Amino acid sequence: LGISPAGVFTFVSTLWSGRASDKLLVRASGILDLLEPGDNVMADKGFDIEELLAERKATLNIPPFLGKGRTQFSVGEVERTRRIASLRIHVERAIGRMKNFRLLDGTLPITLAPLATHIFRVCAYLTNFATPVVPSY
Repeated sequence: LGISPAGVFTFVSTLWSGRASDKLLVRASGILDLLEPGDNVMADKGFDIEELLAERKATLNIPPFLGKGRTQFSVGEVERTRRIASLRIHVERAIGRMKNFRLLDGTLPITLAPLATHIFRVCAYLTNFATPVVPSY
């Protein structure tokens, strides 16, 4: 999913099943082709796509995480985590809105499997017509 700073869905990739690496999903989704130099991509901890973004002159913005042998964050890491969390809440709210569609609640009937990506995209884009997640937009 691509979500703008305003909490609007801007990109919804084809759905994938099974096991696929972060790198494979990002490459195959086509989102890299939409990135411009200077873009900043926010992702979850451990989302290992930094070199893919660097090829596009974009940066990866993930919360810091404790490595082996570390028990706490530095002051700078705590501040960075706080800033990321204050922005990430808008992403979570947008995703939460999409989950309100009953069609996406539970198991999708196998007869709808060929339409799964289309259904998911329509639900995502319909949320864009709701009141903005970020009121200043």
